[in-house]
Amino acid sequence: MKKVGIIAVLAIIIVLVIGCFAVYSYYETQKKEKLFASRVEDFRSRKAYFEDFTKRFEGDEVWMDSDKAKVSVKIPREWDAFEGSFSAISMKSKDFLPMDGDVKKAPLPSTGCWIDFNVQIDKMENGYKNFIMETLNNDDYFSTEDSDEKKVKVGKYEALLNMSPDERGEGKAVFMKVPVNNFTYKIDSYFFGKDKERCEKEFDDFLNSLVIK
Repeated sequence: MKKVGIIAVLAIIIVLVIGCFAVYSYYETQKKEKLFASRVEDFRSRKAYFEDFTKRFEGDEVWMDSDKAKVSVKIPREWDAFEGSFSAISMKSKDFLPMDGDVKKAPLPSTGCWIDFNVQIDKMENGYKNFIMETLNNDDYFSTEDSDEKKVKVGKYEALLNMSPDERGEGKAVFMKVPVNNFTYKIDSYFFGKDKERCEKEFDDFLNSLVIK
């Protein structure tokens, strides 16, 4: 075979190899993108987001309803409700100011109040267990007197309450988890600053108004 023919055959083989590699790379990229998209969708399905809630007005009351999260949340009167950095709904009173006037210290208040609301949605797979509910059903878990966690009631539901006092004694953060079937409703608030007694009452009122469908 002449040299020119050999070069031509080699060139065709190289083109075919490159073509096959390009096709393989394309389909592999598509597969990875679909896998990533499915994982993102799966992740999104396990939480509720601000966009999953619809605002509803009932007289002078403002509610946020979610069919996905099976819950209705009443916004405290004249508070702002918005998508939080780490919550489905963040709520703060009009007079909220962060501790020491430092925005980086929000949601800890110097003045006013703040409540964060989140929803975790687990898949009901074979052998599924809601671990918060399992904890609440384990009496031994609450047998130690020095535990910061305790069992409380939110409406007709049992909830896990964790209180985290500030080391300087200036206030405390409160984290509530309410398990219902495959949903866990997480409500956090922060009792600091000059309005912490008022904020505790606002927090109790918020819990009492919660409607789980």
